[in-house]
Amino acid sequence: MSVRSFSTWPSLSSLSPLPQLRRRWFLGALLTGGLLGWAARADAKAAVQRTRLKPVSQGRADMPPALRVFIDHLIPADELTPAASALRVPDHIWQQAQDDADLRRLIEVVCAWMDRYGDGFAALQPDEREALVKWMSTAPWESPQRRFFHLVRDRAFTLYYTQPAAWKGLPMQRPPQPIGHVLD
Repeated sequence: MSVRSFSTWPSLSSLSPLPQLRRRWFLGALLTGGLLGWAARADAKAAVQRTRLKPVSQGRADMPPALRVFIDHLIPADELTPAASALRVPDHIWQQAQDDADLRRLIEVVCAWMDRYGDGFAALQPDEREALVKWMSTAPWESPQRRFFHLVRDRAFTLYYTQPAAWKGLPMQRPPQPIGHVLD
């Protein structure tokens, strides 16, 4: 095996005009990417402004249907226990949102976002719903979808497991909290 010295390698200028084309292509890609990035950021900023300017609906508006379906997707019925909606968990969360404008706005915005897919979140197939919910659980923390997922999930499980109907089949006859779990 022979080793060529650097002095015997062909220079870049003698190869072909390909490096120049690469530079021009790269420069064009950067400029195009910058324009597309700018357009995407401008669109996102405009969407945020539209939701900020939209007033929170006053009074007792109807609960978004996607909220009930989302919570039932997290806590479905099984052979022993009812679904979360059967124990009125979505109703309780929506009632809490009536007194908390930020929570209400978060629920309304994210439920409207979920209903943009297909014919609405409720009409999606279970595996499609699962994919969307899974994405929400791993979305960037700054996104409203991730905050919604964690906030509503925590409230839903708390409200669900404080009711005796949710304890069927469990080896306990009281809510798991506030006493806590004791290992024997």
